[in-house]
Amino acid sequence: MGADVSRQALRAGRVDELQLHVANLLLGAGRPLFTHLGGPVALERLRALPTPAATHLHYRVLKEG
Repeated sequence: MGADVSRQALRAGRVDELQLHVANLLLGAGRPLFTHLGGPVALERLRALPTPAATHLHYRVLKEG
């Protein structure tokens, strides 16, 4: 899923979980992944797995109410 579709789904409350894979490399440029969400999104970390090449993150999106 691309950044624009991910952002729209998060903003609409249609996302239950997120899996992010963060590479051990800083590029110094690019488009932010999560902007214009309309406010903070609360997450519960389910798993964080560091590896030599990346850190793999798994979150549950906490719904209001």
